Amino acid sequence: MSASIRRRLTVSLLLALLAVFAGGMIALYVVVRGEFIESFDDALTAQAHAISTLVTVDDDGAVRLAFSDRFMRGFDDDEARDFYQLWDAQGRTLARSESLEDEPDLPLRTDELKDPEYFFLRLANDRPARAVGIEFEPRRANRQSKVDTPELRLVVATRSERLDAELRELLVGTAASAAGLLLLIALLVPWLLYRGLKPLERLAGDVARVDATTLDTRFATTGLPRELTPITTTLNALFARLEESFERERRVSAAMAHELRTPIAELRTLAESALKWPDSRPPDTDSDALAIATQMEALVTRMLALARSESGQLVASLERVDLADAAQRAWQPHAQFAAARGMRARFQVASGVLEADPALLQSILTNLYENATHYGPDGGLIAVAGGAAGSHYLLSVSNEAPGLTAADVDHLFERFWRGEAARSGGVHMGLGLALVREFARAMGWEVHARLDAPQTLVVALHAPLRAASAG
Repeated sequence: MSASIRRRLTVSLLLALLAVFAGGMIALYVVVRGEFIESFDDALTAQAHAISTLVTVDDDGAVRLAFSDRFMRGFDDDEARDFYQLWDAQGRTLARSESLEDEPDLPLRTDELKDPEYFFLRLANDRPARAVGIEFEPRRANRQSKVDTPELRLVVATRSERLDAELRELLVGTAASAAGLLLLIALLVPWLLYRGLKPLERLAGDVARVDATTLDTRFATTGLPRELTPITTTLNALFARLEESFERERRVSAAMAHELRTPIAELRTLAESALKWPDSRPPDTDSDALAIATQMEALVTRMLALARSESGQLVASLERVDLADAAQRAWQPHAQFAAARGMRARFQVASGVLEADPALLQSILTNLYENATHYGPDGGLIAVAGGAAGSHYLLSVSNEAPGLTAADVDHLFERFWRGEAARSGGVHMGLGLALVREFARAMGWEVHARLDAPQTLVVALHAPLRAASAG
């Protein structure tokens, strides 16, 4: 089971802050410790420089040190703290401080005066000390003397118990401060993350409570952190689409039940009558049963076609088709029905060769003509027009539509939607224009409907001319 975002952030932030803070505290300790030691070394260097100025060379080349331990308190205390030792270039001891009476020789580690060498050492009884070693040339006692000045070496040491104690205090204080601050960070980070992620957890809880019965839920987009606003906006749009889809499916299910209830009831009535009065069965019983079965088959076939199209299983086989010829041929089966109703047909379709699926195009035109001939008034006009319009070929089928409103146009392509005037009949299923839209999409076409004055419904197909030549 994967860890939560809060836990991941808590661990990551704590580790990152621990690394940064530990590095910062170590750097601070090193810097302050260096300052302490540098201050201590400056005092050592001053002592070494002061002692070196007291060393002179006589005319006969003898080295003399005009220094007494009583001149500096550190060398003359009851418990001496300072020590020095002087060597010549060959490493022979020339002078030692009286404070070294019970001490072994100091380590001979020297460098030039301008670049002294500092080091820690241990005195007798394991007492800690800090020392500096330098190399220098003494002064001539007689400035007029021509004697060569030898190179001498001097080491000055000071007991460092106080320095060690200060460094220990610095280390303990730094460690204690670091521990306290780390504890504070360990408490603050989870709390701050809890407060910062609380809106996200609240949103997650609200989303988890949404189900098929509460798709009308909408989340507030105000008062939220900026990062959550796009999420809530997207969720609201998603739930709106889901609510619309569920509502459409409920309407489709109800419409399917309504469409199938009547023919099933009729079939049942025919079957019961045939069983109850077999000798007096009307001669048209079988033809009525066949017509009802054909109607039900047509309904199921169209629903399957819609399902295939909406699931992406409908693949168009495009061929070069002359739209003017296709429009005329598709009209022939409807001409007799239109004439029986006194309807007139007017064709103004310019020749245009386009890439289309002949079967799908035939079904599209058939449904458009059925819609026009069955829903138009007796004696009405059906106008079919077509021609190139910019980058598209535009084919429109229009018919008079008394009683149809602009609000109705928005529902024309919905499955099982029919105008009020057609709801009483059992022939029309309300699937024709839905099929037109899906078949047009399969070929890469678009279909739109509008209501022109006076009360004229226009359904227009937009076919791209990218792979067609208009003539």
